[in-house]
Amino acid sequence: MKTKKRNYVCFLFINGPHHVYHLIEPALTFCSKEHGFETLLISGNPINTKIIRNAHKMHSKAKFKLIDIALPLRYSLMKNYKNKVYPPIYTRIDKILRELENSVAIISTSHDLPNYLIKRKINGPMLFYLYHGTGTRAYGFEKNLSLFDHILIPGSYHKKRLLKEKKCNDKKLTIVGQPKFDWIAKNYNYTNQLFDNDNPTFYYNPHWELGLSSYFKWQRFILDFFMVNKQWNLIFAPHPLVKHMSSREKYNIDLDKYNSQSIIVDHESEKLVDGTYNILSNVYIGDVSSMVTEFLNLKRRPCIFINAHEINWEEQESYHMWNYGEVVDDDRTFTLAVKNSLKKNRFQEKQKKYLQDFIHREKKTSSTLCTDHIIKELNFVNEL
Repeated sequence: MKTKKRNYVCFLFINGPHHVYHLIEPALTFCSKEHGFETLLISGNPINTKIIRNAHKMHSKAKFKLIDIALPLRYSLMKNYKNKVYPPIYTRIDKILRELENSVAIISTSHDLPNYLIKRKINGPMLFYLYHGTGTRAYGFEKNLSLFDHILIPGSYHKKRLLKEKKCNDKKLTIVGQPKFDWIAKNYNYTNQLFDNDNPTFYYNPHWELGLSSYFKWQRFILDFFMVNKQWNLIFAPHPLVKHMSSREKYNIDLDKYNSQSIIVDHESEKLVDGTYNILSNVYIGDVSSMVTEFLNLKRRPCIFINAHEINWEEQESYHMWNYGEVVDDDRTFTLAVKNSLKKNRFQEKQKKYLQDFIHREKKTSSTLCTDHIIKELNFVNEL
């Protein structure tokens, strides 16, 4: 019996917009190469589609078919439905089963993709996972990753840890760097300005996972602190999933009253994920988000990490990044850290080593490394 011919190479953009900037440059770089496969870029929501279309303008040779999955009716009829940024992943998967079944390869930034496909009895395509960040939480090293055929990792830290924890086979791992930086390098205007002053700007970026985040315990203190200390600017910009999860978890995110000439409160704009705040701030304040790697990659600068849950963090790998900035756990140490951060970055050399371990660099762009590896594996399969 003749084997069914698979035609598509499929890049999935069905998670939130914060995933898109990691995958869009590899996808368009792949689409600009001659490889003999029809390429599908599949978008799960209008925001993702907008990002894809705008990025395509910089890749005139990129040839692909864009599938823009319609939103569920409830999202179309109700603006800001339950504060959701995007529909659940399973509702997107079920709309593209034929395309997935006919794909020779699927490239995704979602940990859960293999489970979605297994549940729907789709087992033919070769699966590639691209890390959407450089976090050190256990989440980024799940056993589930072993279900992918190929894992595109940002640097040596992730490779060593995945192997040490025996989460997957060495042959599945390929170091490619972080493709999001390719997008930022092409698209960002560094002359932009957020505030009508030249004061130092602090960027507070709490994580969305409430058991780890400083968002609830520290939000009012931080906002009140910068309301009083107007000699400094504050960007209060949590992970976009803070808004996305707010209705389900029943918490209030209405902090707009704090917006002022020296404070920006942002729960939903594209600036949360397109690199804007990382580029235009002087000091990073956070907890467990891997966004700090992006902040430091652009330029080594002071970081303040908030230990909101009294964690004994020094021996826990999930908090590895806290070694590269000041760790605070109360009002006094926070105030002191803010003042000291503007004098000298005493962690600069440590941050340099951190970046060497976490972000691979070479003459080829990260997106080119991704593309080259995907094409190599596709050619290998074709030869079988």
